Amino acid sequence: MEPNHDDADPRDSVFSQAENVGPNSGEEVRRTITMYRNGFIVDDGPYRRLDDPANAEFLRSLAQGVTPRELLAEGDVTVGLIDKRSEDFVERFQSFSGTGASLGTKASGGDGEGDTTTVDPASLPEQPPAVDVSQPTTSIQVRLANGKRKVLKINLTATVMDLAAHLRADAGTTPFRLLAGFPPQPISDLQQSVEAAGLKGASVSMQSA
Repeated sequence: MEPNHDDADPRDSVFSQAENVGPNSGEEVRRTITMYRNGFIVDDGPYRRLDDPANAEFLRSLAQGVTPRELLAEGDVTVGLIDKRSEDFVERFQSFSGTGASLGTKASGGDGEGDTTTVDPASLPEQPPAVDVSQPTTSIQVRLANGKRKVLKINLTATVMDLAAHLRADAGTTPFRLLAGFPPQPISDLQQSVEAAGLKGASVSMQSA
């Protein structure tokens, strides 16, 4: 890992450990981690809080001077650190190209009849499509219906329905909608690619139907 600052704070184990790890001349992929006061981002991905248990392993690896496992999935990487620990992260929503059209299949019966913005978990595959690390990927932060957050890694060429499939286990048997943009609106066209839908590095909300 390579820090990009001159005066590292010795109390911060992430940066002090990074100084002891030199670059590997054989590494081909560079990932950049920007550290803020209470969280961090990877490249142009979503903001990830330091106090989120989902980020504990990632931060523990950085503090030990080890490349986090989720980055190693991409092969040999060089990790660069940008020090913005004196700043608060200001969330910026990615542009969103949806027009309020459908995501997934409509819920069956009752008030959900005719609602094409609702995803029925039973219509999704039990296993979501595997991520092809040889192709371009992005990280999408999802706020689940229970208020928790998770970060999903997915190919840019994957469809919006593929994204929904990654959330099947979180939904259980409850139909749900996915919303994105600001103000949030139902995602348009489940057959769009993640990139075409404007979801690269975006934040998405999962809402029980």
